[in-house]
Amino acid sequence: MRPVSSTRPEQPTRGLVGCEPSIAPCRVCSSDAGEVLLEFAAVPVNCSELHHTSAEAVAAPTGPFRLVLCPACGDVCNQAFDASILTYDAAYENALDFSPSFRDYLRALADDLTVRHDLHGRTVVEVGCGQGSFLAALCADGENRGYGFDPSYRADLDLPATVEIVTELFDPATATVRGDLYCARHVLEHIASPLEFLRKMRSAVADGDATLYIEVPAGEAVFGGGASFDLVYPHVSYFSAPALVGLLGRAGYAVNRVDRRFGGQYLSVEARATDETGPAVPNAEIAEFADAARRAAATLDRLLDQARARIDAAEVRGRQTALWGAGAKAVTFMALLDRRVDAVVDINPRKLGSFLPGSGVAIDAPATLGARRPEVVFVLNPMYRDEIAGMLAADGIDAEIVVV
Repeated sequence: MRPVSSTRPEQPTRGLVGCEPSIAPCRVCSSDAGEVLLEFAAVPVNCSELHHTSAEAVAAPTGPFRLVLCPACGDVCNQAFDASILTYDAAYENALDFSPSFRDYLRALADDLTVRHDLHGRTVVEVGCGQGSFLAALCADGENRGYGFDPSYRADLDLPATVEIVTELFDPATATVRGDLYCARHVLEHIASPLEFLRKMRSAVADGDATLYIEVPAGEAVFGGGASFDLVYPHVSYFSAPALVGLLGRAGYAVNRVDRRFGGQYLSVEARATDETGPAVPNAEIAEFADAARRAAATLDRLLDQARARIDAAEVRGRQTALWGAGAKAVTFMALLDRRVDAVVDINPRKLGSFLPGSGVAIDAPATLGARRPEVVFVLNPMYRDEIAGMLAADGIDAEIVVV
């Protein structure tokens, strides 16, 4: 499926029904100066949901995608987002820790937070904890007590007795636990009203004089930094560093630390509740990100055309192509590509035998590529390139790895 258009702001993107819809005020700063960056008629909505048949995957719900840049604060938001068509339950599968590279990252992050925040015999609360692997690592490091909240938790892992998971969304108004560290990793970008969410969280953070650790996909990486296809329906917002720092300031937090992690793909901040007004984010930082976002939006079609050309050339030569990774990035990539690769593989055993939402392509194990001998293997995340190259070489597969 091709984008409706991807144009610079002086050439407005047309609406989905033939007229130009109004641009809503920014959800971060309330500015009404938004600019449409990209607009797609329909992309798969539950892009981390497992489907048992190809027909079911092809028929998976879709929704419109309308990315709006706020040049006043540096946020990018999908203003066509509709939370009512999204589902987070036991069929939601987005675990990345089957990758050795990602496990190393989580281990290093847990060690870093434990040392810097003296997490020994403390209480850690993780909002959106997934299957609890990171929370378990934090608790093991310092003999801490951990409480996780996530409706998609399935009890897949053998978690230590010091970790308790609640299969519900975290509600500061009703939660009885109070933490020394609150973590919300890759949660904030899924929330339609991030300012309201952070203001609610503030009561829990302030009660214990705790630290709040937030981690999101870095807007700087998505728009021009090598993570272009991390454009997925469940992500309402794409926060730049200026946008996230400004958002926390408006919600009543003082930001103590800002980091880029995982090869620069993730943006993290650490903050504490405060009654004081923080410093303003420099306009130059916001303007720099806004310019990068506009350039990235204008080149998305070129990236897709390059991938299509590689697939067409391989087909002419009677060779196959494959996509490594069946995560959310793959769902968007396949939906916009308007081509089919011959195979999609993933190292997460829970995904094997299911089908990719939207395209309906079967998800196989990497070992199946040995029989296919693909000419090209597409990779959507450069952080995994070396890991994938090693696995292909171990199986005797001499394929070109193309990082899109």
